[in-house]
Amino acid sequence: MSTSDDTTWSFSRTFTSQFQASRYALESRIAAASSKLSPSPEPIQELSISLANLTKTLAGATGSLPSYDQKQYELQLKELERSIEALRVSNVPKSKFAFKRRPAASTNAESPTSESSSTAIPPPLQTKNAPPSLPAASTHLSLSSHSHRYLTREDLPSHPAQSDLSISDLDHCIVNLLPSASSSGSGTDTPLIISALHARNLSDCVLLLPDVDGSALIHDLERCVVVLGCHQFRMHASSKVDVYLSITSNPIIEHCKEIRFSSYPAALAPSSVLEKDPASFSVQDFSHIRATPSPNYVMKDGTDTDVCEWPLATVSGEELERAIVRIVPHPSDQR
Repeated sequence: MSTSDDTTWSFSRTFTSQFQASRYALESRIAAASSKLSPSPEPIQELSISLANLTKTLAGATGSLPSYDQKQYELQLKELERSIEALRVSNVPKSKFAFKRRPAASTNAESPTSESSSTAIPPPLQTKNAPPSLPAASTHLSLSSHSHRYLTREDLPSHPAQSDLSISDLDHCIVNLLPSASSSGSGTDTPLIISALHARNLSDCVLLLPDVDGSALIHDLERCVVVLGCHQFRMHASSKVDVYLSITSNPIIEHCKEIRFSSYPAALAPSSVLEKDPASFSVQDFSHIRATPSPNYVMKDGTDTDVCEWPLATVSGEELERAIVRIVPHPSDQR
């Protein structure tokens, strides 16, 4: 890996973290403003200024980011723009003017001032098309701050057709977002389309995830199993992690150790994953820029898929603990 590639990866990783933090903060401010019955114009103008600054920041990074990421960030900014515009339109005060039928006996002429004011009132069309309620400003789903839980799609809030997914601050949890076997192919499951995955600060966890349309950014995982399909995979500062992966590019790791890679288990893979799964991939370790093999990861035998042997059903209590102990990597594992 060249120094130029290393620099590009470091910039992209740093920019992504800062950009997403700013975007989530702006989404929260939009949601807070929309919760008010009648927000004043000043906060809405401040939201527009913040969006303009974020747009300018993204424009300045053009050429230094992967093209797919660049496109996704632009789409996210457009969604924020639509939310702010909807908030602005919903805040347009409704006219209190109403035409009143003049008594038939009245012959008094209206004064020019009164007639002029009635013609100056905006036509009803300016408020008629305003949405009855502001749609949710947030464009991402979140699973955060859980311990010793079995989490499924039912633990996610209602979601739009396509969303980013953030998973953070979990310990001793199984996250199973795969379609349930009983409804597979029946159309009863609400489609879950993940545009990007952000996972951070997980320990002793198992993630069973469907295909991710874009990037998967993984930070600070320890003793975990991750099963997913994605366009790009990047892992940072993690250890003792088994990754079962379907990917259309080469996964990247940095500041990681004791990582094992294997292909996405066929027993779990939806058809979309199997259709795009390449025959093999080559892991790039940005902490080991040498010709010799990296000591920080190994390729695991694809047939050794303990995660497939555990029934994909809700488990709890001691059964959950046994499942996690059996599946996740531990110091005693042969590495």
